[in-house]
Amino acid sequence: MAKKEHVELVPIFDDNYVFILTDDATQKAVAVDPGDAGPVIDFLRAKKLDLAAILLTHHHSDHIGGVGELKAAFDCPVYAPQKNQKQIPVADQWLKEGDSVTCGPWDFTVMELPGHTLGHIAYWNQKHKWLFSGDVIFGLGCGRLFEGTFEQGYESLQRIKKLPPQTLIYCTHEYTKSNLEFCRILTNQDNTPITGDSEALELYANELSNRRELNLPSVPLKLSIEESVNPFLLARDVEQFRYLRELRNRQ
Repeated sequence: MAKKEHVELVPIFDDNYVFILTDDATQKAVAVDPGDAGPVIDFLRAKKLDLAAILLTHHHSDHIGGVGELKAAFDCPVYAPQKNQKQIPVADQWLKEGDSVTCGPWDFTVMELPGHTLGHIAYWNQKHKWLFSGDVIFGLGCGRLFEGTFEQGYESLQRIKKLPPQTLIYCTHEYTKSNLEFCRILTNQDNTPITGDSEALELYANELSNRRELNLPSVPLKLSIEESVNPFLLARDVEQFRYLRELRNRQ
């Protein structure tokens, strides 16, 4: 039997996911980072769901491109980072660190996690231990720092590490396979300062291979596992994080 409250993944573009939180009891839904409206509208109508709200983590077009069309189709409120008011004028409510948001049966606490962008936020649901993290963290990786500093990127990941180990991380891109190749490059470098659990990484790689062969997503990530294998979470200080991020940028 399906769970009453669950998260569905709608693939868009080459490697993005839109997350649709679904409450079977009320047929209410919430969409996170809908970069493209068409697939989301098709999904909602096929499931006979009513879109109660749209949550946005940051202003990049592959995360907000479908907002206007969805808002017009379902007449629902749009929540966005307070620091992105100019970039996301279609939003109705602006959010900052520590704000609380209730959408249908779901309560969220807002976390400001700058680095990828300066205004980037994430949505934390305590009940289910769900984190909708946008582009801050990926499977075995993290987001590029387009606007923020290395210090901000590092501290944002440190905040994620402090969440409960059973946290499920809903990151918005299917980058895990390419990040695995980067991890293997790291393990073959004699001078790398980052050492993770090689046995855990191989178990991770086997599970990833099995899932992708079945065309299943690697998302959501399990924080308890990422903490032992994700090199960006293993970085012990800002300088190690900088080393990794600059190396990854060149791959």
